[in-house]
Amino acid sequence: MGAMHMLLIDSSLPGKEVREMMEEMEKVDGVKGVLGMETLLGSRVPESMIPDSVKEILENDNYELMLVNNEYKVASEEVNRQITELNEILKRYDPNGMLVGEAPCTKDLITITDKDFKVVNAVSILAVFVIIIFVFKSWFLPIVLVAVIEFAIFINLGIPYLTGTTIPFIASIVIGTIQLGSTVDYAILMTSRYETERGSGKSKKESIQIAHRASMKSIIVSAISFFAATFGVGVYSNIDMISSLCSLMARGALISMVVVLCVLPSMFMVFDKIICRSSKNFKGAYHNEQK
Repeated sequence: MGAMHMLLIDSSLPGKEVREMMEEMEKVDGVKGVLGMETLLGSRVPESMIPDSVKEILENDNYELMLVNNEYKVASEEVNRQITELNEILKRYDPNGMLVGEAPCTKDLITITDKDFKVVNAVSILAVFVIIIFVFKSWFLPIVLVAVIEFAIFINLGIPYLTGTTIPFIASIVIGTIQLGSTVDYAILMTSRYETERGSGKSKKESIQIAHRASMKSIIVSAISFFAATFGVGVYSNIDMISSLCSLMARGALISMVVVLCVLPSMFMVFDKIICRSSKNFKGAYHNEQK
């Protein structure tokens, strides 16, 4: 069900122009109808016949209130295009008129916070990157680990696009930070064991196999637990935003689990030589680079 928009226009605007504006707005896609004083009056009913109690709700000395019945969901691309069209029509008749309501406010919020979201996402990635540098004393391992988790996030957020599912505008930043922070520990767990085995002098293949076997159970249990904690809320919540975010987090936990268990070991195999040379904790691995 779509949210209703509200129009605030100059109360001194001639009735003829208001009716023309309403007719144009009713032709915009997704608009079911426009309600206002002119809807009650029509072209032949004198304004004096409208009770003051009704007029006070819809009109005062400065503004007249009009309602736009809309069939699109808040924060969807369709309603954003609709708001742009409605604003263009409104400004032609009343440059000082205002289109307000949940959907217009959400559209403004999306525009205003877009830059902030990009900064927050970049800062969160940088923070995790720096932490991994200090933990593993390597400049290359953070690139591998962050890239693997970001790949999992990319898959998670790409699914709604492929399925045509509408998600809240804050989903990208919320999932981008939560999935990064909550599932990068899967990658760190496997990497720690890989570091221990490789640093002790074992071959890269043997080190990866041991790390994979040793960490698989913990990663699966952690991911399934995260999935169980969020999936139920996503299914039963009647609030669209909470339901969407929890569903994305639940799916993200499973995707991150699969990516870490399947993709990360492959990354270790491919970039083992660079990892060994760029990491202080892989001292014993230099003698086994050719194994």
